[in-house]
Amino acid sequence: MEENKEKTDDPSDHHGGINTMDKVTECLDALIEEMRESRAYQNYLWMEEELEKDPDLKSRVDDYRIRNYRLQQSENVDLYDAVDSLERDSYALRKSEKANAYLEAELEVCKMVQKVQDCISEAIRIGVPEI
Repeated sequence: MEENKEKTDDPSDHHGGINTMDKVTECLDALIEEMRESRAYQNYLWMEEELEKDPDLKSRVDDYRIRNYRLQQSENVDLYDAVDSLERDSYALRKSEKANAYLEAELEVCKMVQKVQDCISEAIRIGVPEI
């Protein structure tokens, strides 16, 4: 702690916490910028614009995405029937080149984000007990 600096109860204000957080924030901002400029994200944005030109198709894609998300988050559901229904809808949607390209672009961006999260989680170990 600096000689003339008053001690605080701020938990981030010890062992270089503030300076370290500034550096982490700076690196995080740089990572986000790189991800935004990536080919995958730019392709996703372009495909999103293309999909918005067809409101009916966009509505069908959004409905599929919502149902997919809810299925992944649900606990008390008959998975066989729900997955079967979702797969039928996916097959029908993916017949549309525009919908298929959008879903593929979205998946590529999601994989990029997941990889970053996995790398951070693997490198920064926090002792969380297994459930």
